[in-house]
Amino acid sequence: MRIRALTCALLLAAVPPAVAQSAGTFEIGGFGRYTFYDDKAQLDDRFGGGGALGFYFLRNFALEGEFTYAKTKDFFSNRIANTRLVGRLVYNIPLGGWSSALQLGGGYVRNRYGDAADASENGINALAGFRIGLSEHWAFRVNGTLDYISSPELRAADNNKNLGAQAGLSVLFGNSFDRDKDGVRDGGDACPNTPRGEPVDANGCSASQRDTDRDGVKDNADKCPDTPSGETVDPDGCSPGQKDADKDGVTDASDKCLNTPAGEEVDASGCSASQRDTDKDGVSDSRDKCPDTAAGEKVDGDGCSDNDKDGVANSADQCPDTPTGEPVDARGCSRDSDGDGVPDGKDECPNTPNGAPVDERGCRILFQGGEKRVVLQGVNFEFNKATLTEDSRNILLEVAKSLAANPGVRVEVGGHTDSKGTEAYNLGLSRARAKTVEDFLESNGVSPAQISSRGYGEARPVASNKTEEGRAQNRRVELNRLN
Repeated sequence: MRIRALTCALLLAAVPPAVAQSAGTFEIGGFGRYTFYDDKAQLDDRFGGGGALGFYFLRNFALEGEFTYAKTKDFFSNRIANTRLVGRLVYNIPLGGWSSALQLGGGYVRNRYGDAADASENGINALAGFRIGLSEHWAFRVNGTLDYISSPELRAADNNKNLGAQAGLSVLFGNSFDRDKDGVRDGGDACPNTPRGEPVDANGCSASQRDTDRDGVKDNADKCPDTPSGETVDPDGCSPGQKDADKDGVTDASDKCLNTPAGEEVDASGCSASQRDTDKDGVSDSRDKCPDTAAGEKVDGDGCSDNDKDGVANSADQCPDTPTGEPVDARGCSRDSDGDGVPDGKDECPNTPNGAPVDERGCRILFQGGEKRVVLQGVNFEFNKATLTEDSRNILLEVAKSLAANPGVRVEVGGHTDSKGTEAYNLGLSRARAKTVEDFLESNGVSPAQISSRGYGEARPVASNKTEEGRAQNRRVELNRLN
């Protein structure tokens, strides 16, 4: 907890990164240390000391070796000498000001116990802390450490976690300092006072300090940074031959649209979308909702050729006179989702089974001519139950609409099964299923006086019960007209 709190405080206090040290820097330090041994180790917490040597192989990454020594006592007051050897990788997050940095690291630790004990342990080490730069070479360093020892040998049956707090001085050799933090060492920085955050060139100069074409206008204000030597320029750094009156980035000599509104993006000719008409239909690109209109086509104010306003251009519309607001397919023709010949916009029964005869409303015609019996194709039940499947409900909804629209038609719902199972069982199942259909139709608008139900079991097969195909035909629900 103590190490975690210290780390969080440092993160909250961090300022935008700067260079804390350069690659090739060596850091040598000495420090005092207080070790908090894991309770399971049965060792007294004690002060000690140590030293460290680090090498920065990258700007913010160092390989570090550490040695510490402490005298402590065990549970029986025996004197124990504890020597630690650590090798770790340390990441230094610059905090600004000399060599100040937040430090996070981890690696290998070996603990050696001598005097009254003779044991050694291997584990992993974690480090967090910070370094405060005191000058170009000197820094004060405070760190917290955690040693995690797996299967220790010293009086512990479980893993040990030893904490340490250490503070001391360190000195840095070979560091390349950069006062204005622009990434260019002071010794080679031609502009040592670059404002913080500005990009610089190899000489350490930013656009606000540099005048590449030597026309007297700094690069960050120069709208013509390649003016030939000796030419007279205006306050924007442009000569007469580089003028850009509408400030669109295209010089007047090449600009085909000299009056482009401020801020509009332009093409290589200096023309913006409000001035450009790519498909040559008389509607500028900025207003053209159909920018690829074929040459010669008559268009509306939006630049589109869609006379019936169905969203399909005339050139692709196979039904150019679709009524306004009617849904259409990719061909521009009225959609007919169930394929019954009645467009979706007029279809009152949008889920009519494929091939079923329908009236002008798109609803199923149940009895044609003198027909007295209709098999309800697609009406099925869950296995060995009288429960309708979801698809069956959709079909029966269309049947209900048709019957409700023809109140003079009286029908009987007939349930039939194949010959599998006992005759009594099949009769009961067919009755239950016929009654389920009757109830469903009544609950969806069919008058009870118009409908009844009856189960026939396996008594009226329409095909052989010796084949699966025949049995499938015999498992059916019929509507029988009674008048």
